[in-house]
Amino acid sequence: MNRKIIAPLLVVIIIAGISITILLGNQEETIDSRIHSLMEEGNIPSLAAGIIVNDTMVWSKGYGEQSDINTVYMIGSVTKMFTSTAIMQLVENDKLDLDADINTYIPFSLRNPNNPNTPITIRMLLTHRSGINRDTSSAILWTLDTEALTWANNNLGTNFTIWETRPTLEEFLEGSLIPSGQYYDPVNWASQPDLTFTREYSNTGYLLLSYIVEQVTDQTFTEYLNENILTPLNMTSTGYDHNEFSNRNAIPYELRLNNNFAYPIYNSYYFGAGGLRSTVPDLGNFLIAHMNQGCYQNTFILQPDTVDYMQTSQYQNSSYGSGGAWTLIGWNGGLPLNWPPDKNQTNFGHGGAAPGYRAQIAFQTVGNSKYGIVFLTNRGDSFVGDSYLIHTFLPNLSELLFEEA
Repeated sequence: MNRKIIAPLLVVIIIAGISITILLGNQEETIDSRIHSLMEEGNIPSLAAGIIVNDTMVWSKGYGEQSDINTVYMIGSVTKMFTSTAIMQLVENDKLDLDADINTYIPFSLRNPNNPNTPITIRMLLTHRSGINRDTSSAILWTLDTEALTWANNNLGTNFTIWETRPTLEEFLEGSLIPSGQYYDPVNWASQPDLTFTREYSNTGYLLLSYIVEQVTDQTFTEYLNENILTPLNMTSTGYDHNEFSNRNAIPYELRLNNNFAYPIYNSYYFGAGGLRSTVPDLGNFLIAHMNQGCYQNTFILQPDTVDYMQTSQYQNSSYGSGGAWTLIGWNGGLPLNWPPDKNQTNFGHGGAAPGYRAQIAFQTVGNSKYGIVFLTNRGDSFVGDSYLIHTFLPNLSELLFEEA
């Protein structure tokens, strides 16, 4: 009797197992084949990607020349998410006030020389409303290390005048933004500080935020990130110095004469605005925390109310037309071009670009579930236009990963 019952059950279980294996296998082949097709069409050297559902990375994989999922890529402006997280931690601890004049926290007085009576606040810097231009006229000299600048002069036909002595972060900011400063240029200011109308995406503003973190904590920005964000999130493969990740760094490429042209691996000193390097598993931990009200594996890097506030609109940018574009704290720009597919969904994201690299983190809330994506690639468009990368690869990859999620 028992044998008669058990035998058919075993057959059913075996058949079901085979069916599930075939189903999952076909699904993986589908995502693999589509990613391979996108990469081959545009000759993309390497890619690492991951999918998060609620609080778990359910899929991750590397492709191309450097296919190890733990390959380290520069993440460009995704760094700004770490800066805004650090700032909001300090707001939670009553060390910063979002609407206080930043002169409260820095040792020199900073105002827009064209609007000297209007204070610049932390909130303005976070939401790109400070009036400080995207980059200063000497930003490239600050951003790239001497080796990279020298290589560019020798190989790319650039003519950078390299500083004999590198200024400190304070010297660079004060010298760039104050009219009497050594690096000052009127173009370093784009508009008046304003929370209601004008907006200028500002790398320099986020560099200034990292400097403010240093001033109020008496730590370097790197030390603060390591202690308060990277270590709690078990992000052991994230940092600023490529020497920490020897033999694991993705080689940066940009398209020249229709071929991938390799750049040397370099360091960036844009700190709060860019320069971090990371992996898909590490960035997945960070995104999970922001998808789950500040919590990753029972560790909170922010309180739930703070995360909710960061994902709440601070103003509407009327320059985007009648529909508007809402700017949030930290989640500024970088959304995939064809996104969102459904205007009723809630979407947050930030992209990153650095010479030779592109990065994206983003998530959607649909009903009671959240779906996140992370991807890193080692072809950039900072020095050279790359239509396929920008208009085909990045948006199609985002759509594909969200579809699979």
